[in-house]
Amino acid sequence: MRGVKKKKTRITLAMTANADGTDALPILYLGHAKKPRCFNKKFAKDLGFDYKADKKAWMTRVIFQDWLRGVDQNMRAANRHILLLLDNASSHDSGDLALTNVTLKHLPPNTTAFLQPMDAGIIASFKAAYKKKQLHWVYNKLRDPDAIKHDPYAIDQLQAMRWSEEVWREITGKKTIKNCFRHTGICYLGPKDTPVDTDECSYEDDVEVGDVILRLSTLQV
Repeated sequence: MRGVKKKKTRITLAMTANADGTDALPILYLGHAKKPRCFNKKFAKDLGFDYKADKKAWMTRVIFQDWLRGVDQNMRAANRHILLLLDNASSHDSGDLALTNVTLKHLPPNTTAFLQPMDAGIIASFKAAYKKKQLHWVYNKLRDPDAIKHDPYAIDQLQAMRWSEEVWREITGKKTIKNCFRHTGICYLGPKDTPVDTDECSYEDDVEVGDVILRLSTLQV
């Protein structure tokens, strides 16, 4: 809106799913504040979120290793062994962690656009579904005469995270993830069910409501 200053709160989302889309880990959220005002003095875990704070709202080695340690513990408790595919972000460093049930494999440099399933349509689908929620929110706001006095796009971080939870459940409940893994050719998942939507895969607009910027993609196979 002209004359309205947009909020610049940023959060990073780390999404993890298996190759056929039947299993997904909770989203890891990275924000600026440990307890954002919109959390109403509650901790993120009390609100049902896996959340870490960083001054730039970015993934760091420390946060990644802490998250990875937790995943390994959960897999060990479930008597499962997994292969975790990662891009070559500098934060994706396990350091000297002694992992027992998680094996890490980094994709070759400069191949993210071709081999990274998250970049083959999963993130695009997430953004498109989030954008749909944004437009529905704005439409309902504009039907209220009082909304004209305020920015109809304005939401807080908590609302953005709740939308993200809803969208992640929608995405993992469809064949999007399986089709995107198949599209990369990194593993065989049987005959093709439905083609990957090329329009969906080319969707690159940043989501501005809540300024949810997806800056990390980690996958579980």
